[in-house]
Amino acid sequence: MSQSFEKSQIFEANQDSILLLINNFEAYKNFLPGCLESSRLPCSEEGAVSGRLVFSILNKIYLFESKNKTTGFEVRISQSKGPFLDFRALWSLEPIDERHTKVEFITDFSLPFPLKIFAKQSLIDKIGIKFINAFGKQLLK
Repeated sequence: MSQSFEKSQIFEANQDSILLLINNFEAYKNFLPGCLESSRLPCSEEGAVSGRLVFSILNKIYLFESKNKTTGFEVRISQSKGPFLDFRALWSLEPIDERHTKVEFITDFSLPFPLKIFAKQSLIDKIGIKFINAFGKQLLK
C-alpha cells in the first residue's frame, strides 16, 4: 500500500526562482532538514537533472538518488536509487503575481516493511511540512 503527502503553499518568489531551487541539488544540504550531503549527478536527458541526497532521519542514514524532469512549470521527480520501493513526486507552480507563486507538492511512495512500521502518516506529514517550509525560507534569502 502506498503512502502520500500533499501540501499547497504560497511562496514569496517567482516561478523561475522556485524552479532553480528545486533543481539545484547542490544547495539542498544548506537548507533541507536532515540532509547531510547533496550533489548533482550526470544526466543526458533533455529537460532533466539528476541528483543524490544523503539524509539522516531517525538516527539512520539514507541515500536517495532521483531524476527531476521539468516541463513548463511542473517538475516530476522519480527515484532511481533509495530507500523507497517506489517514489514519485510533483511540484506544480502557478503564478499569483510577479512576486508570489502558489506551489503544490504531491508525492506518492511505497516503503519497505521495516520503514513502514515507523512511517505513520503523522510523521510523514511532519517531515513533509518541514521540507516545504525549508524551501520557502531558502527562497527568501
